Amino acid sequence: MFRKIIQSFFVFIIFAAAAFIDARFIEPNLLLVKNESLYLPNWDEKLNGLRVAVVSDMHIGTKTVNLKKLEKIAAKVNKNNPDLIVFLGDFDSKTIKSSKYTNKELSDIFKRFKARYGVFSILGNHDYHSPGPNDIKTFLNNANVKVLENTSDYIYANDCRIKIIGFKDLWYFNLDPKKLVGRVASPAIVLMHNPDSFVEMPKAVSLSLSGHTHGGEIVLPFLGSPIVPSEYGQRYRKGHIIEGGKHLYVSGGVATLSGFRLLNPPEISILTLFAQNDKTKILNTKPRKGFTKKHWKKSIEILRNIRML
Repeated sequence: MFRKIIQSFFVFIIFAAAAFIDARFIEPNLLLVKNESLYLPNWDEKLNGLRVAVVSDMHIGTKTVNLKKLEKIAAKVNKNNPDLIVFLGDFDSKTIKSSKYTNKELSDIFKRFKARYGVFSILGNHDYHSPGPNDIKTFLNNANVKVLENTSDYIYANDCRIKIIGFKDLWYFNLDPKKLVGRVASPAIVLMHNPDSFVEMPKAVSLSLSGHTHGGEIVLPFLGSPIVPSEYGQRYRKGHIIEGGKHLYVSGGVATLSGFRLLNPPEISILTLFAQNDKTKILNTKPRKGFTKKHWKKSIEILRNIRML
């Protein structure tokens, strides 16, 4: 019996060490391209096959996202020949300043992103941190990236008009999704950094895209992520979510702020969009289960106590 306990202990140690090595040194340095097909409401069949590249939470200047990583992101995105590219915020004004990357260096790289119908961006909560978003908007504008801040624009494809609406960040501004979306007479895509605005999203919107959560960074089997920066926890942690016929896609993002990624590697998403029909129509996806807000508040409390010891 004692021998089995010792063997089990050593097996646990080996698995724990392997998980630590993967989470600390391997996964944060990966960059996957995730291809998904989405079948959407309020989408014109003439637009079927439109490919949207989604890149979020780059946190430029952090340990795993330097200029070479940005060049790699641009190369991977362009290799997939997207029709539209969207950046969902958190370039990170603070880490960019610390990195001392110049606006020219950044704009030169962001000019490399190419898409038939243009490149759009919004800003995230880390973009409004001191020193603020002005430099970020400068290098994006210099790279011909259209920045949307509670504004909208249109692209035209196959004789169809698509409305692109960009929200400011939910943690810094009071948002009214219905007012911001306004009248929708054509397919519409909403860009929002924080997924929590989805609960108030009008049904007329074809697709909402967000980042912010980093997919929870650390994901445990059957339990999900211990900490998700959302009022709704696992519900909007990552991926394609459908609620009441409304569609949301949450990017797992590129960077890590904890320094760890487990079972959740950094990603670029390539979404191919189609009009839904009777066979592909889904009203609700299965809710994610796992850690609740109560659990991760306790986790934060424990971590704080450890730091005090």
